[in-house]
Amino acid sequence: MNPRKGRSVASLLALAAAGIAVAAAPASPAATLREVHGARLHVDIRGHGPPLVFLAGGTLSVDANFREQRGAFAAGRTTIAIEQRSQGHSPDGPWSLSYAQMADDTAQLIQSLHLDPVDVVGDSDGANVALLLARDHPGLVRRIVASAANLRSGLTSEEVARRHAWTPAQLDEKLQQLSASFPPWIREDYARSSPDGPGHWLPVLAKFYFMWIEPVVIDAADLARIQAPVLVLVGDHDFTSVEEAQEMARALPHGQLFVVPGAGHGKMNERPRLVNLAMREFLDAPAAPPATPALSP
Repeated sequence: MNPRKGRSVASLLALAAAGIAVAAAPASPAATLREVHGARLHVDIRGHGPPLVFLAGGTLSVDANFREQRGAFAAGRTTIAIEQRSQGHSPDGPWSLSYAQMADDTAQLIQSLHLDPVDVVGDSDGANVALLLARDHPGLVRRIVASAANLRSGLTSEEVARRHAWTPAQLDEKLQQLSASFPPWIREDYARSSPDGPGHWLPVLAKFYFMWIEPVVIDAADLARIQAPVLVLVGDHDFTSVEEAQEMARALPHGQLFVVPGAGHGKMNERPRLVNLAMREFLDAPAAPPATPALSP
C-alpha cells in the first residue's frame, strides 16, 4: 500500500477496496492449516494439472479476492490458495507482519507440498509477496502475475518512525478511521473467515497497517534480479498508478505490462473475463527461445 499525493492511507485503502465487494465463501472441506515457521497457514488445494498459487491482498480471504479466478483455473490446473499468517482463515499469533516473512513462509509451504516450480498469481499484498518470493527463492517460481504490486509506501523513514511512536490512543484513532473507511464487506469477510473472531479485527489491522507504511517494498535492483517472467497487472484507475506499474515492468528482465481498462483495485472481480484471458495467455505461453546472437557487420 502506498499513500501519495497528500492522500491519507485510509482514503486510499477505501478506494482500493471499493471495487471488490464480494461475499467470502466458507472454507473448503479439503482446506487444511499447515505449520510453517511457527505459524499455521490456511491452504486450500483444488483441481488437477500444473500448479498455480493464489496469494490474496491484505486481510482478505482468497475466496473473496479471487472469486472469479479459482474455479476458472482449477479446470486445468492444481490451484493452491494460501492465506498468510493473520489473514483470512489463518490465525493470528505473537508476531509482527512483513512481506519478507510472508515470502519465506510461502516458499517453505511450496517446498513441503513438493509442487515447485509453481506459477503464482498475487493481488496487492499478495503481488508484493510473489515478487519477493521470486527474488529470494528463484527455483520455486516459474511465472508470476503481479496485480497492483507497489515499490514503496510514499512515506519517509522519519514519518514511519513517528507513527510507530504513537500513543495507544493515537493508534486506536487511526485504526478506527481506517476501518470505517473500508466497505463493510471487508470487515465482514474477516469476521466470517478468521478463527480469532470479529473482536480481533483492530489488533490484526494494526499489524497490517504497520506493514503497509514501510517505506520500501522492493526496489529496482531487486526487480532486476528476478529472472522469472512477470506480468504486471494494473487497473487504469488502480491503487498503484499506471506509471509505477510501468516502472516495475521495465525494471524486470522479463516483465510485461497489462493495463486493465475501466478497472480499479478490484479488477479481478470487476473485469474477470478480460483479466482471466490476459492471465491465461501469459501463464500458458511457451518458454521464450534463447536469444539469437547479433551478427557482426
